[in-house]
Amino acid sequence: MRFIMRVAMPFGHRSLVLILPLFFLAAGCNSAFWATDNDLLLRLPGTERRSDQIEGILRPWERIERIAEKGKEGAKAPPEEKKILAFQLIEEYNRSQDPLVRRAALRALGQITENTAIPSALETLLSALHEENLGNRMAAADALGMYGSMVKSNEMKEVRLGILSVFSETYREAAFSSDAGNEKENNERKDFRLSLLRNAARMDDSPQLIEFLAEAMQDEPLDDGALRLAAMDALAKVTGKNYGADYELWSTYVAYRQGKRDRPPKEISGLRSALNLQDSALLK
Repeated sequence: MRFIMRVAMPFGHRSLVLILPLFFLAAGCNSAFWATDNDLLLRLPGTERRSDQIEGILRPWERIERIAEKGKEGAKAPPEEKKILAFQLIEEYNRSQDPLVRRAALRALGQITENTAIPSALETLLSALHEENLGNRMAAADALGMYGSMVKSNEMKEVRLGILSVFSETYREAAFSSDAGNEKENNERKDFRLSLLRNAARMDDSPQLIEFLAEAMQDEPLDDGALRLAAMDALAKVTGKNYGADYELWSTYVAYRQGKRDRPPKEISGLRSALNLQDSALLK
């Protein structure tokens, strides 16, 4: 507070009305938003020296804004223009070391490829599933979910199945660790795996998808039930069947789809489904 008074006094007490809100706003910022060459003001959080700015060099948040604009523009652009924008976004992703910039590029790629298959974008998104940053891995899963939901034609079936195969493999690789002290890491793995399940549900029904979701529905050490519920929810979205959160009924249905049973189980009523889901939530 003494420092704020020192800054404000040369300008009069009324300047406190302006400086105090600015100080508390700046305190919550991780990057500079105000440029100045005043040595006293430079001690405020959220400031940077004006003379340090380099003309033509974009700050991270400026790059993120431009990337987001490319995503919006590319979503409505014709196919050839989409490919050009996708190339620019891939370059931005590969060039940047800032995780937020890279995440913005992945999200923009998802917007651009939602209606157009672009192999170079697919390759980048698949690679990003193995990023160290959790947010970026989840952004890649979201983008791939859009990509996989788009390729509906038979000639693109292999692309969709390829995405699903990588989802399944990556899901297994992100299995929980039983080592002591890994609670934070396991929480991140759970969030990532939930993202994979959620995005797999955006794809067309197929034997491969049923196998993936059936595997995710099985008991797993350290799972609090979230993965099983997410797998059953994904099965409901993909198949259009209603077995609520009843594990036994879903297991029977999966067995039917795998050719191990002659007929599927009878679907449950809407009321029973709601009660089933409520009971499952209470058990968590």
